[in-house]
Amino acid sequence: MVIAAAGYGKTTALRRWCPAPGARWWPGGTDAAAFVVDAAAAGDGPIVLDDLPALPDGELRRLLRAVAGVSADVEIVLASRWPLAWRPHAGPGRWTEVGPAELACTVDDVAELLTEACGSADPDLAARLHAATAGWPALVQLAVEAVRVHGPDAEPAAGPLAAYVRDQVLPELPEDVRLLLARAGELSPLTAGLCAALGVPEAEALSALLRRAGVLVREPGAAPGLPVVERIVPVVARVAAADDTGGRDAARTAAAWYREHGPAAAAARELMRAGDRAGAAQLLREHGGRIVSGGHVGLVVRLVGELPPEERDERLWLLLGDALRTSGDLGAAQRAYEEAAGTRRPLPAATAWRLGRVSYQRGDAHGALAAFARAAPGESGADAALLAAAVANARLLAGDVDDAVDSARHAVRTAAAAGDDAALAAAYLSLALCLGVAGDSAGSAEHFALALPMAQRTGDVLLLTQIHTNRSYQQLQQAHYAAALESAELCAVYAQAAGSPSLHAIATSNEADALAMLGRYDEAARRYRTAIAHYQRHGSRRFAGAVLGLAELYWRRGWREQARAAYEQVVEVASGAGNAHVLVPALAGLALTVLADDVKAAAGYAEAAADQAGPELSRPALLAQGWIALHQGAPVRAAELATEAARAARTRSEPAGLADALELRAAAEADPHRARAALREARAIWAEAGAAVEAARIAVLAARLPGAGADERADALPAAQRLAAADALADRIGAATGSADRPQVRVRALGRFEVELAGQVVPASSWQSRKARDLLRILVARRGRPVPRSELCELLWPDADGQKTGHRLSVLLNIVRGVLDPAKVHAADHHLSADQSSIALNVATTGVDVEDFLDQVARARRLVEQQATEQARLALLAADQLYRADAFEDEPYTEWAGPLHEEARAAYLAMLRMLAHTSRLAGQPGAAVSYLLRLLERDPYDERAHRSLVRTLVAGGQHGEARRAFARYGDAMRAIGVSPPDRDLLVPVRQAAVARR
Repeated sequence: MVIAAAGYGKTTALRRWCPAPGARWWPGGTDAAAFVVDAAAAGDGPIVLDDLPALPDGELRRLLRAVAGVSADVEIVLASRWPLAWRPHAGPGRWTEVGPAELACTVDDVAELLTEACGSADPDLAARLHAATAGWPALVQLAVEAVRVHGPDAEPAAGPLAAYVRDQVLPELPEDVRLLLARAGELSPLTAGLCAALGVPEAEALSALLRRAGVLVREPGAAPGLPVVERIVPVVARVAAADDTGGRDAARTAAAWYREHGPAAAAARELMRAGDRAGAAQLLREHGGRIVSGGHVGLVVRLVGELPPEERDERLWLLLGDALRTSGDLGAAQRAYEEAAGTRRPLPAATAWRLGRVSYQRGDAHGALAAFARAAPGESGADAALLAAAVANARLLAGDVDDAVDSARHAVRTAAAAGDDAALAAAYLSLALCLGVAGDSAGSAEHFALALPMAQRTGDVLLLTQIHTNRSYQQLQQAHYAAALESAELCAVYAQAAGSPSLHAIATSNEADALAMLGRYDEAARRYRTAIAHYQRHGSRRFAGAVLGLAELYWRRGWREQARAAYEQVVEVASGAGNAHVLVPALAGLALTVLADDVKAAAGYAEAAADQAGPELSRPALLAQGWIALHQGAPVRAAELATEAARAARTRSEPAGLADALELRAAAEADPHRARAALREARAIWAEAGAAVEAARIAVLAARLPGAGADERADALPAAQRLAAADALADRIGAATGSADRPQVRVRALGRFEVELAGQVVPASSWQSRKARDLLRILVARRGRPVPRSELCELLWPDADGQKTGHRLSVLLNIVRGVLDPAKVHAADHHLSADQSSIALNVATTGVDVEDFLDQVARARRLVEQQATEQARLALLAADQLYRADAFEDEPYTEWAGPLHEEARAAYLAMLRMLAHTSRLAGQPGAAVSYLLRLLERDPYDERAHRSLVRTLVAGGQHGEARRAFARYGDAMRAIGVSPPDRDLLVPVRQAAVARR
């Protein structure tokens, strides 16, 4: 049942859900119940009744009885712009209702439409249009068109949009509903009690009707724990109220009702509409702080702005400044605070902490501390506590962690003495943040837990937003990336409810940080750019934090020039603002970015980072200095710096920092076993954090270590694919990773036999003899097992004198060794080990594609047996990438090639079978069909594959393809004298089960 007012896109959705030709559509104007019966008799396709009118109770019951008589396998969709009362008459369990909430456009949809119409989309404009239309699709389209024609300041509720509401929406509504819209349409929150006070009868029933039709909607930004506020879709309310002449009387009635029942913000708004300016001003003086903290900042700016300057006392100037600061207009906020201060020096604490917060929000720690220093000494009370908390935050921004903790503790003591819950919650929040940076995660969590219930109890949306912002920051530091993303998204909801674009930008930047660590790079880049655009639009230096995130994203992808430019921008901005928290990692990142090109400059940047970093911020500087030491050939010093960095990360409970330190330690290690242990621990940290790309990167590095086992090499293949999919690098530094260098030799036996040296195919001229290539082929075919010299001579020179061929074999051995290690970097037995009796290929130091393929399939088989379906599928996809063709395709009939050729072919068929199985389990029947068809192309008489293909096609509803596959199955079985399949295979599983019952 699809219920929504005109213009919600019901028909469009129905055509998407029930595409032709199988669906049967009601033509309209005929008996709906009879149509259902006839359509059900004609076939089993979906039955669609669109644009049903308001049906009398008897007709609706008859229609629902007709539906109940149709098989449960048939999908039936009823759609109406009128809320049909179907629930009392429908049987349980079968019906669901899709309403306006499911059909409405999101803010992202609005932004996409704006981009299509205008070439670009301002996020704020997209949000404004979404708020005005509540995402009502037809209204969104008309509002976007108005912007295209008249520009971003176009009034949405005018022109074609207003005409659409008057002609298509309002006439569909009963007269008493239109009365409600005219009298109360622009009021928010809209409740049944308010409607009754305005003389609208049966308001509860009318509200339910409007809610189902999508005319009465929830205000955007509803956050958990906050009251749900409903309102009429704003553009509809504006059009409906245009002809109402009793506006002032209704406003007085509404103001009186709101003063008694709340909220105060609505009462102040209606007092201004009623012309009672003095009453509104007095209400703002009494409740203005709660109104701002409740998220009604735009209302306060408008109401105070409508008062003449001479009627604004100190309290109202401060209130105006708070609203402007929260909304992001920092320049206007500062002017309002200066008006409140007048000529007084020193400043009251109430004014000083507010002025300092303006600089703090701009990312200017020095400016904030200078403003706080203008406060009169010795004050007590809530404002003194808020001043101390603000000083703590600014000191933390400047990197003075110990002083910040002291100030935050003082704020808690002062707030507790004042007995002010809001101030105490703010002080707890400040102390929680300072303790988190200081490394006391338990103390931080304790004070977050103390602040949260106070903010919830007082309904302080701003404080709730700040709490969730800082919580997401802490979760990022603790490498809880999925939880951090969830907290940041929740923070964005609170920030919208608080009316704070600045806090929304911080939430967006935190979202981007979490997305980047979760490997969702493109999404992260978009979030960073959104946050940067906001900060720069409001003149805040805090954009440096988002640019730092973008720089690190570029760094992970190996985009060095873009990373360098971004790091340099951060250093320039943060140096002037005293923001050590972004300055230190930016200098460290800049050092690593230029390391490959200019070691001296890199060392200078790393030294500057160390100079700027206190103990709490030292880790990035230590790591940068460690990589530089390694690059300069000082692995012992690099190991020492890695140990210091690991200690700093442990002290601050930073798992990501610990993983980075372990990676540096592995690179500095001469012992491959110790290097492997360090990388294994680093990978475990990243895997537990959900940082799949980082874990994959470490897996690739581990597989490059000398002596890497089969499982490590197998792990590296899907890991490399994950890196490629994310467009990320394994070795970002570009410096040598100690003894973990990647084997330079790669032998390709799948398909045409080739040897790659440092990524380049060895030309035929380098071999000097075809027999040398044959020797290596035979050794590859024996999979690292020693082959007796006599057997090799027999295979290479079957008719020659055995006493002469021994010397020839030694010559070939030297040729092959020279091809695999032309610079003689390694010992003679690094790739080929030989003694007096046998020769063997060292597959641990020489990459062989068929070995990797067989290892990967074996690993996937184990994972399938362990029911680790998704991991198995990834391993199988990696194996599929490796299998270019059959082994030794250019020598398919030689005796020595046969066993490995058949083993690899059997593994390939098993791989296809497992890929089909895991794809079905992953809900990808199309992929499963593709793999089964490839299997049957190789083996057209595989009965199990035929049966799986038919069943997969039937389960996917591809009955025509299933019948053709069934016919091919029968032909193949008859060709080899096997009984043809039973036609029951073509019956869907559910129907077959019913038939058996």
